[in-house]
Amino acid sequence: MKEKQALLEFGLSESEAQTYLTLFRLGGATASVLAKETGLQRTTVYPILKSLAKKGCVLVYFRKNQHHYYAQKPDKLASLFEKKLEFFNSVVPLFESMDRKQAQAIGVRFIETKEELRKFYMDILDDHKSYRIIGNAHTWQNIDPEFFEQYREMRADLKIKTRLLLSADSKQDNPTAKDLLREVRFLPAEYEFKSTMNIFNDKVLIISPETSSLAVVIAVPAMVDIFKSMFEIIWSNES
Repeated sequence: MKEKQALLEFGLSESEAQTYLTLFRLGGATASVLAKETGLQRTTVYPILKSLAKKGCVLVYFRKNQHHYYAQKPDKLASLFEKKLEFFNSVVPLFESMDRKQAQAIGVRFIETKEELRKFYMDILDDHKSYRIIGNAHTWQNIDPEFFEQYREMRADLKIKTRLLLSADSKQDNPTAKDLLREVRFLPAEYEFKSTMNIFNDKVLIISPETSSLAVVIAVPAMVDIFKSMFEIIWSNES
């Protein structure tokens, strides 16, 4: 079924896709009706609906002392994907405009120099954990070409894998050696990035050479979770 496959590529699990399609067919339903239609246990349906609602795929209304669930329209899901990409482009100016003391208080700090940036990346190697990247390879590498070329090799030597969502114009600067342990997917040409974002388990590094600070580090758990979720949705959509 093409519809189900499209939902899986959008980032939904098998049960989430099945639930969404059933809701779409029914035009809305309660959890009990949905459980009966899908053949799933009612206790299983609730967390699936909660997950779909969090991803923006399901709308929830409370009527006559019951929760009613409705499938979000497909065109709305498509615009959701586009908005997530736009968010990546817009987030740097937002943090740049914040007062520095206010930013530090909520878990945001600024990197001003290349030396600070190098130290940040070297500290990351100590974690030995894989991470995600989205952005522009050309802009990123040109900040410090010699260091970043060495850094890729050091990262691979430590068996740290990375998944990258890169702008289409990154292809010319993208190394293809398999021993670098990089899995790369390229975004459509209409999505351009001047910034590059490294999404770690506990923080996000946003590098933007054109702003007053070289980079911003966000260590706000709720925001890091949003970045990770958005990456996974886009990654699945680009498979």
